[in-house]
Formats: sequence, structure tokens, C-alpha cells
Amino acid sequence: MNEQNNPVAELIVDGMSCSNCAMGVRKRLEKQGMEQVDVNFATGEVRFENILGTDINVLTESIEDLGYTVRKINSTGTEKKNA
Repeated sequence: MNEQNNPVAELIVDGMSCSNCAMGVRKRLEKQGMEQVDVNFATGEVRFENILGTDINVLTESIEDLGYTVRKINSTGTEKKNA
């Protein structure tokens, strides 16, 4: 049960191939203040609570700096595709 109304972001991240990849993405997001970070490398799904209201583009760029591609952003209803 979620007592607070924290915005939940959902991303699809391409390029993760193992649990270490998922851990790297999780740690990066947690370092930026995200909470309840859940990363599934097999499906590419990343979910987290953006309690600080950080610009989603800043977060996706941070993930892409790790070498992955963010191809869908579900938290704002927009999509981002990179080649």
C-alpha cells in the first residue's frame, strides 16, 4: 500500500544483458535520489519513484551515459528513441 502519492516512472532500457547491468542502472538512479528502484534486465523494464521531481530527461541521459538506450518513457506519456 502506497501511503504517499509519489510519481512512478517507467522506462524501457535496451542493452542490459545481465544482473550487473541492472545493478548499475539501479545504483545510478538511487544516487540521483530515486526510490523503490526496480530494474529487470531481461525485459528492460525500469520502475522507480521520482520523489524529488527530477526532470525525466536528466535521468534518461544519466542511464544513456552508462551505455544503454532509453526507448520509452511511460511516466510522462512521451517516448524517446535513439539509434
